[in-house]
Amino acid sequence: MAQEPVPRMFRIEPASASDWPWIVQGEVEIAWTRLGAKGRQEIDRRVVEERTKRRVAEIRQDEGFRNLAFVARTEDGALAGYVWVARTHNDSTGQLEAALLNQYVAEPYRGEGLGRRLMDTAEDWARREDLPRISLSVGADNTIGQRLYESLGYEVETLRMTKKLDSLEEQLEVAAE
Repeated sequence: MAQEPVPRMFRIEPASASDWPWIVQGEVEIAWTRLGAKGRQEIDRRVVEERTKRRVAEIRQDEGFRNLAFVARTEDGALAGYVWVARTHNDSTGQLEAALLNQYVAEPYRGEGLGRRLMDTAEDWARREDLPRISLSVGADNTIGQRLYESLGYEVETLRMTKKLDSLEEQLEVAAE
């Protein structure tokens, strides 16, 4: 009779300065994946990496934008995941709320409940900040994330849609045909 694997233990704590290069790599992976297969064909990964690094640096340096990342470590100290949350205003109502900037679980640790634990950490942070709501965005192709968030009680409030536009030159070529 096969034994059940022993669940891994994770320690979740605020990120330190030395954790940020790893977090940035997670942010790059998230940004690259969110583009989808078609989007990844239209842009060089290096562009996404540079833009993501700049965006992370800008957010971290903005003293008026309160945010905090929490990292999950294995028992031996290896980084396994993170969640990054911020205090922000709702776009529609202007009310203060928490925003999940991103959540990431490294491949070897997926499917072990770590995403749920990181979300619990984000929600606990929001409660300590006395924020009444927490919002997040999730990629359209990220069905695993969507199921996790729905299982935690999150509801779809807004859908963001995009369309690639032809250039003026391309439009003129079509019109001339």
